[in-house]
Amino acid sequence: MRTRFGGLSVAAALISAIGIMSAFAASASAASTTCTGNSGTIKLSPGLSQSLHVQNITIKGTLSGCSGAESSVTGAKYVAQLKTVGPVSCSALTGAGAAEEEAKIVIKWSPSGQGNSMGTFSMPLTEVPGVSLGGTLASGPFSGGSIAGTVSQTFTGGATCGVAEGKKKAKKVNKGTFTGSAVTIS
Repeated sequence: MRTRFGGLSVAAALISAIGIMSAFAASASAASTTCTGNSGTIKLSPGLSQSLHVQNITIKGTLSGCSGAESSVTGAKYVAQLKTVGPVSCSALTGAGAAEEEAKIVIKWSPSGQGNSMGTFSMPLTEVPGVSLGGTLASGPFSGGSIAGTVSQTFTGGATCGVAEGKKKAKKVNKGTFTGSAVTIS
């Protein structure tokens, strides 16, 4: 009986240790890093017009002012490749935003030597201010963490998208910029 009790004690100790390690991992993943600046460029292809087309979207951004209790990163540059789920036109800029397929993002953290993160990313295509962005990091620093923030986008020619000027055809909208509030990685 003593051996059996001793075996149970070892098993109980192991289960307890696993529980403590799980709690530690959960508290470590709860730590977050916040970047106070987020800005960049947006490129659309083939470009928005009055005709419906699926848009390929390339986002190039910069995170700045990053800090966190368990992080030594101070900023980052990132590239995300998105595609609208279906065909969209100029009206996407005035609505809640065109939905995208799951996108890929690569984040290059600074200072040098911090490594790169890869994951998924989402940012609706719209000029409505303060839309949410989000994503999940699958590898690299902050692996398993999520990205959250808000941005406002402005597109060159967005206000006149699809409108012809005199005898000139309407120009496609294919370039934009964005700025955002704090981005949290947790």
